[in-house]
Amino acid sequence: MTAFRDHLGEQLEVDLAAAGPGSRLGDDLELDSIQRLEALVAVEDLGVHLADDSVGPEQTLGGLHELYLRALQEPPVDDSAAPAADGGR
Repeated sequence: MTAFRDHLGEQLEVDLAAAGPGSRLGDDLELDSIQRLEALVAVEDLGVHLADDSVGPEQTLGGLHELYLRALQEPPVDDSAAPAADGGR
């Protein structure tokens, strides 16, 4: 989890060295809504997709890390099979 925490801290330009798994993104780490969305982008930079609501203020750093680990285990989504937005026209 240390590498995950360090990646988030670097991307957010926030010192998370003292943050533990139970640190809440909002109350404890004092990340505002924009910073929490930036955290979501930072996690997605690691190659996974998480739902926007996974970075709510009550979410913990450890919880976010667990979501990341679970997403790594999911098979990749094949977007090439999705229908075209214009209905194929």
